[in-house]
Amino acid sequence: MRAFGYYVVKPLPAPGWCGLGAESILSVSENGLSEKFPDLERCFYINKPRNLREEYRRYLGLDEKSFNDFCGMTAQLFDSRRLTTDMRFRSAEDAFALCALVHLQKHKIVGIYTDDEIFAEYEREGTFDLIGTAEDTSRPKRLLGCDILGCEALDAGYFCFDTYIINSLYEVITEQGGNLITDRHTALIQNPYNETKEFCGMIQGQGEPVIWTPFEVYEIE
Repeated sequence: MRAFGYYVVKPLPAPGWCGLGAESILSVSENGLSEKFPDLERCFYINKPRNLREEYRRYLGLDEKSFNDFCGMTAQLFDSRRLTTDMRFRSAEDAFALCALVHLQKHKIVGIYTDDEIFAEYEREGTFDLIGTAEDTSRPKRLLGCDILGCEALDAGYFCFDTYIINSLYEVITEQGGNLITDRHTALIQNPYNETKEFCGMIQGQGEPVIWTPFEVYEIE
């Protein structure tokens, strides 16, 4: 299995329309089902209103100096191509270093992994050419489950992921006889990776205009 990258993400309450029976959803997707850290719009992008930075400073509970240090490290990681616009870290150590500057209560540092064959397909698309591939970590990691993600944009390492949940494609999997098992605290799939890969075949061509791809999701400890 190959690491795609690392994210700092907070589980969000499952929306009422989600039929998975989960209390919350842990996802690295871009469609309103995730809260990733850092929020670049509020600490890095210079074309955003300044009041967003002040709101974010208060949200993080930082004084002016600590917030400036945090923004400076974020900019350094981004400029050195170790943090992408989809808030993906190349290194778990970078994620831990940035998190050490703030007090995050419910966020988790997670890594997403896929198999060599699928990883090679993304490599052939040239999506790692600009920023390089993720660095493996020696830190302990705990498997939380699997997710099915599809990427709308493949632009020099920017992965604009959608999750199959957004289109309620779990209903299609069940209708086709898939015994889908999900965790009530994260909504992540508890079936083995190979079964999750089979589920991807059941939903290809449906929902978002993406290729649905299986990933293992690990919490980095």
